[in-house]
Amino acid sequence: MERNLSFRNTDKKKTRSASWKQADSVSRQEHSVRRQTGPDPAGRQTGSVNRQAGSMNRQTGSVNRQTGSVNRQTGSVNRQTGSVNRQAGSVNRQTGSVNRQTGYVNRQAGSANRPGGPVRKRKRRRSGCLPRLLIVLGILLILVLVVRSSLRAAFGKIEKYSLDESGLVINDDVRAMDKNMGDYQNIALFGVDSQDNVIREKGSRTDCIIVASIHKRTKKVKLMSIFRDTYVSINGNYDKINAAYSYGGPELAISTINRNLDLDITDFATVNFKALADAVDIVGGIPLTVQSKKELQNLNDYIRNMNHINGGDSPTFEKPDDYPFTAVFDGNQAVAYSRIRYMEGGDHARAGHQRLVVEGLVKAVKKKPWKIKKIIDTVLPQCVTSLSTNEMMKMSLGLFRYQIADSQAYPFRSEDERYNGIYYGFPLTAADNVAKAHEYLFGTESYEPTEEMGKISNKIEAVTDDIGLYP
Repeated sequence: MERNLSFRNTDKKKTRSASWKQADSVSRQEHSVRRQTGPDPAGRQTGSVNRQAGSMNRQTGSVNRQTGSVNRQTGSVNRQTGSVNRQAGSVNRQTGSVNRQTGYVNRQAGSANRPGGPVRKRKRRRSGCLPRLLIVLGILLILVLVVRSSLRAAFGKIEKYSLDESGLVINDDVRAMDKNMGDYQNIALFGVDSQDNVIREKGSRTDCIIVASIHKRTKKVKLMSIFRDTYVSINGNYDKINAAYSYGGPELAISTINRNLDLDITDFATVNFKALADAVDIVGGIPLTVQSKKELQNLNDYIRNMNHINGGDSPTFEKPDDYPFTAVFDGNQAVAYSRIRYMEGGDHARAGHQRLVVEGLVKAVKKKPWKIKKIIDTVLPQCVTSLSTNEMMKMSLGLFRYQIADSQAYPFRSEDERYNGIYYGFPLTAADNVAKAHEYLFGTESYEPTEEMGKISNKIEAVTDDIGLYP
């Protein structure tokens, strides 16, 4: 713009200079005409005027040429100014485009900062897997602490029983006789036959007796149910094994198992009918199989009995088109199934049913682990155990490592027979069955019973010989 003004000022000065020169020339010409006017002849005057007019025309042409040159210079300047303006406009358009792009980026950034907005792509930095691993471990640690806290509170609701270990009987040298037994934790499980679902220290016979043998390293579990009518020594007096709990509570029941089977059990858990039924209901039932018409009739009778004891209205089963048949049993139905005894097989079949119910419940819990908390909250308050809270915590956190490897019944070989007017299950012989039990539970071959167990076996064998039962 400064160059444009400079050109215009220069043009004006040139124009004024030319005009002054023309005016001065005209003045000299007029003076010459006045000097010649007068007595001179008209011809000379006219010629002189014509010459003067021609001179003025030439001067006017010169001025016009100078004015045209100035106009051409002004046009060039205007063209240059227009080019500059066009360039400035182009720059302004480019600046506007950049501003629009900047505004779009700013809008994206604002959108990303709003909740739910798109995430701006960042260039990935390789920081390694360690920070992520630490985050995952931190989350798992928090979950474990929450679960542990919840379980500890739940286990605090279970009734603890302080066993009088001085009153527990473990046969001398039993651990030396079977060194494999040290690799296992053995727990006695009792189901009491209580019509009012009250667990008492004494006075209730055990409807279910199971030895759970847990390998400490592999966590494989073997179950061995003991027939409730088995003829055993209870502190030197011979009776059915299910009477021991009624006579002397958990201490006498555990001592009787240890003395008659050469075991070293020091812990137990006792449940009632209602606890088992509640656990089955929480997992949505378990599948069980009915083998015969007689079994079905007994099952329906026990279902009605369990509805009376536990409450509820579990339906009886309709007669099927064919046997055997499998159905999903609810809580009262499953407990009734575990109590059936008046059928072929007697106590043996009953113990087999009990193992099937326990196995079915464990499988159902492992399929629905989110039910564990509810089972603990509902069932444990109905249980009594000698296990400490820490021991139960340790066992529960390793639940999914536990696997029921097998289940059998003791005695492995026995005969049911009446003796002094009462039916008993007589092991044939007791020593042979104990050796078989150690092979099954601990993998010990050719086990030699302790001296105490040998004496018990001899006395039982004398009775079986007397009533005509021989190995």
